[in-house]
Amino acid sequence: MRRRAIAGATLLLCMLAAWSCGARHEFVATLIDTVSKKPVPSARIILAPKKEGKLECTIDTSLTAVSNDRGEIRIPNVAPGEYVVFYNLSASLYPGLLGKVVNYDPEAGPSDLSLVPANFTAIRPSLGQLMGPKGAAFFAIRNGRLVFVSGYIFSLDFDLAMIVGPEGELMTVRIVGSGTVPIKIEINTDLPKPNPPRGAPKSGR
Repeated sequence: MRRRAIAGATLLLCMLAAWSCGARHEFVATLIDTVSKKPVPSARIILAPKKEGKLECTIDTSLTAVSNDRGEIRIPNVAPGEYVVFYNLSASLYPGLLGKVVNYDPEAGPSDLSLVPANFTAIRPSLGQLMGPKGAAFFAIRNGRLVFVSGYIFSLDFDLAMIVGPEGELMTVRIVGSGTVPIKIEINTDLPKPNPPRGAPKSGR
């Protein structure tokens, strides 16, 4: 009887350990306008799991939410890990995003003769036509390649904005486990007008 009790307790501990290792958590953030410093309502955030050791992520449209009147975002069931942050102001979710792999390594996209930044040429195959909204800068890094840094890149074809860091890499957030502290994310709200989704009827003539 005692052996059965010990075996049962051991099994329970193993089950709890397995559940803990696979635990998922809620991602909580507040979206703030970079200029006004006020909360941004009705904006969509998408978290894309980053591939370990690479400047590459895969868009998961289940990891998304729209901010409330206070600019708050809550995304449940997020596994621990590092995620690239995408957003838009329309709260739309264009078809074709699920499972899309985005390589944003400037060294994977050499700067061409027309001076298109290297991270543009890296991202463009997956997210199509790109623009840099106001507040961005150019800087030559990474073996002399021209790289777009410290600003925002916007995909016109998918209505999707990316926050670019000082090294030309996309902004990421890290989910470390239970008790993850809510964060503030500053976003540019002066974005270009996106192209309509592919297959959408054209208005007017």
